[in-house]
Amino acid sequence: MFIEIENIRYYVQIKGEGKPIICLHGFSENISTWKFLQLEGYKLILIDLIGHGKSDKPFSSKYYTLKVIIKHLNKLIHQLGFKKYSMLGYSMGGRIALAYALTYSNEIDKLILESASYGECGFINRLKRRRNDGKIAKMIRQNGIGWFDEYWGNLSIFKSQRKLSKDIIDGIRKRRLMNEVHGLSNTLLCTGQGKFPCLKNQIANLSMPVLYISGEYDEKYKAIGKNFEKLNDNVKHKTIKGVGHNTHIEQPNSFIEVVNKFLEGVTI
Repeated sequence: MFIEIENIRYYVQIKGEGKPIICLHGFSENISTWKFLQLEGYKLILIDLIGHGKSDKPFSSKYYTLKVIIKHLNKLIHQLGFKKYSMLGYSMGGRIALAYALTYSNEIDKLILESASYGECGFINRLKRRRNDGKIAKMIRQNGIGWFDEYWGNLSIFKSQRKLSKDIIDGIRKRRLMNEVHGLSNTLLCTGQGKFPCLKNQIANLSMPVLYISGEYDEKYKAIGKNFEKLNDNVKHKTIKGVGHNTHIEQPNSFIEVVNKFLEGVTI
């Protein structure tokens, strides 16, 4: 279905029955990244973020700012009739889910973050990342989505995905190739890690139970997961063996098992 918020159409898919969980995909992905995700007793609300999938991809950058994304998500969720719900976010979707949970903490039952950053911290780090995001956005505009697919797929953070079956690899590439130049470049420039606020000091304010999932081979995000645990006693960090950055694609059964235990309050 499509839901319109302030003249922007968002594509939403709902699967399953039970308690609602809002699912937010990563950069250059879309809702089909969750096709292996089944959680008995839960209703999954899958949303294509602005500039991705079947949702609108406006040329104006104002719609890609974190403030607007969070406001639109909240209006969309309320329009669906949900007042209390859990939220799951992967990578970029996890950053957005974190910012959303800090903004609307009274609405979030439980928060699940998969390979998600709290943003770059420190002036120099933020400046370097912002410049790098800008360079990639420029290259996307100059060289197109085919170039981006090749570049992004060969990043070291996704190295473990090269061992996946051809069907799954083709599915990941298909999702990347569905994107449009201005949608990806606007996303990088407006909500990339260089532009995204550093939320590290606000982690302590999360009042709901939080699960942070990282992959065994993803050293950067394993370290971030450990930091989350140190910053807030409500956070439980779980590392899934034999996988890298995208744990829900690389090892869906293990991912589902960990998420189910967390949602049911079982010790992980």
